[in-house]
Amino acid sequence: MRGTIIKNEGARKTTYSAMLWVTDPATGKRKQVKKTFDQRKQAEDWLNDSINQNKKGIFSNPGKLTVKEYMERWFNTHKVDLASKTARRYEGILNMHIIPKLGGCQLANLTPLLIQEFIDSELSAGRQDNKKTVGKSLSGATVRYHYIVLHKALDQAVDWGLLSYNPADRVKAPRAEKKEAKIINKDEIDTLLQGLEGSYLYLPTFLAIYTGMRMGEILGLTWRDVDFTNGTINIRQSSSQVKADTPEFKEPKTGHSRRAIDIPPLVIETLKKHKKQHAKWKLAAGDLWQDYNLVCCLEDGRPINPPTLSSRFTKLAGKMGISITFHKLRHTHASLLLQNKVPLKIVSERLGHASVGITGDIYSHVTPGLGREAAQGLEDYLKK
Repeated sequence: MRGTIIKNEGARKTTYSAMLWVTDPATGKRKQVKKTFDQRKQAEDWLNDSINQNKKGIFSNPGKLTVKEYMERWFNTHKVDLASKTARRYEGILNMHIIPKLGGCQLANLTPLLIQEFIDSELSAGRQDNKKTVGKSLSGATVRYHYIVLHKALDQAVDWGLLSYNPADRVKAPRAEKKEAKIINKDEIDTLLQGLEGSYLYLPTFLAIYTGMRMGEILGLTWRDVDFTNGTINIRQSSSQVKADTPEFKEPKTGHSRRAIDIPPLVIETLKKHKKQHAKWKLAAGDLWQDYNLVCCLEDGRPINPPTLSSRFTKLAGKMGISITFHKLRHTHASLLLQNKVPLKIVSERLGHASVGITGDIYSHVTPGLGREAAQGLEDYLKK
């Protein structure tokens, strides 16, 4: 594909018009794009950039391209680099929030003020995912995530030459409210495990409490990841399944998430007992057995669907008088370790956090007491 540069000799000055035919990303139709410059070099540079962008399938006339058209094009080119669960979340944010409120605006006319108004409206009445709560406020953490997605998309628009700057840079992103991690006590742990014994929820709950693993890591755990000899669990994959009967697994996103977790004798004994139960299930299922080699699965070998487990767990825990989500079991594990004076670095490594700072920030409500104990311990030592 080649473009054309035409020299326009006027009475007062000479200009240069660059022209080329491109495919409109919204309609798929061919159209001519033209832009005029004072210098030929400017026209040549614009034309070369436009041709390269068009070859990649991302070019459009920024003067007419709407936010909706751009966001759809951006997502289609970007989703291949995202985990499937993340891609679905991005798509939901675009279709339920960003496009309905900003989609009709031309990309070139998207200002910091419009983005700020969008954020404010999300904070005050942005909920769209439930008929009973439509129009209710969204949390700062949720709206911040919406802002991050919008910011990332507009950064790409700058890289593609569709915007001269990112208007989201000049907007104050909402802060995520810092909440104290909800945990349960020993009596509640005993009640929970006793109430779930005999159901498919028991082992995932047991492992979350005793290892601090994420739900996806527990549901993606295979028997080859369990080292009974050395007493460790190796995190090699995570379940990212969203729909029932559609198994989906992925490798850990970071090197910190890919880790070995030491397990005590009780966990080893429980896993060995469960493995014998697995053998009975497999024999009973016969040809119907689905062999994913998963530690936590249904009685026919099928993977447990994470959203199903999450909602089922919360409901059953509530019936026992325990108000907690499955993820909070991870917080419980970490908090109990810290309360028992396990070093913060060890806790951080068990959880698979990228840094000790992240762990310290999440569990700051636990660590102040430990700091006081350390200070008192130093004083007692020096007085000897």
